[in-house]
Amino acid sequence: MTKDFKKLYWTILIVWGTLTSICSILYALFFDNQTMAPVFWGLSYWTVVIFIFLSILLALGFALGFIVKGFMDDPKKQMGIIIAVVALIVVFGVSYLLASPTNISEDLFEKTGSNYANSRLIGASLYAVYILLFGVILSVLYAEIAKKLK
Repeated sequence: MTKDFKKLYWTILIVWGTLTSICSILYALFFDNQTMAPVFWGLSYWTVVIFIFLSILLALGFALGFIVKGFMDDPKKQMGIIIAVVALIVVFGVSYLLASPTNISEDLFEKTGSNYANSRLIGASLYAVYILLFGVILSVLYAEIAKKLK
């Protein structure tokens, strides 16, 4: 059964990828044609979007599967993963609270086509990057100092 599923999966993947490639080539060939080019572009674009979302879902599924399997085998080892996920959620929550939504003038919002909500998310992302960078630097320093002291 597993071999049949793998064959079916790879067959669909190869056929779908081939059709996407053909649509991309046809889009390039019929670029000037106003009726055919959007059809080929739409097929290529949505295929790529679907593949990206499927890849994300599969990666999350495999990660969750390994975490669940790890919890069944040795729960103490998997607690580090849970602590790391909670720490990331706390970092993103704190950075969102630190971010101010109104640091940017209205003119810049109009030029970029964004709004105040996007401004706060951008600021929160920047704060999260700064906090994580500071954490990485501290962990590297701690590791080096601990190695020298041993």
